Amino acid sequence: MFILIIKMTNDCWNRITITCENREFSEELNNLIINELKHKEDDKYVYHETIDMLKRGTRGIIFSLLSAWNPDYEWLDGLLDKYPNCWIKNEWSEEGGFAGVWIGFVENNEKIIKQLTWDDICLEGKHCLFTLEDEEEEKKEQEERLNKINRNKNRINNTNKRIFKSK
Repeated sequence: MFILIIKMTNDCWNRITITCENREFSEELNNLIINELKHKEDDKYVYHETIDMLKRGTRGIIFSLLSAWNPDYEWLDGLLDKYPNCWIKNEWSEEGGFAGVWIGFVENNEKIIKQLTWDDICLEGKHCLFTLEDEEEEKKEQEERLNKINRNKNRINNTNKRIFKSK
């Protein structure tokens, strides 16, 4: 008799912020994006399928990245070797209930890495703890959230209209 055991990996959600505050080295951030987060497809660069770019500025980016079990610490560490003028922060959580933050930067030619990890709420726990058992109450809460989002969108649109009228 043959028994096959397949162990599934736990997903780890990474929210990574990378900045390059010194304008002199802002090209370093662009190089990081092209070399580490994108690949060439049909003569243009596109983000790898695991990268979800959330915000991109001239001197900073925020993106999410899915990894197995925990953050790819070797990759993060290697980014500091290749792009020493960048500051990197990874806020992460893993579906089994572990979470943490990893921060890395280079100061006076010395690589500095700071980490903090903790036990958090697992994926199943989040589902159980943050789900209303009363379906009607759940619908009301969801409707209130949507109404709030719409009010905020309207407030932003009205503010933008006033700003553009004054210009």
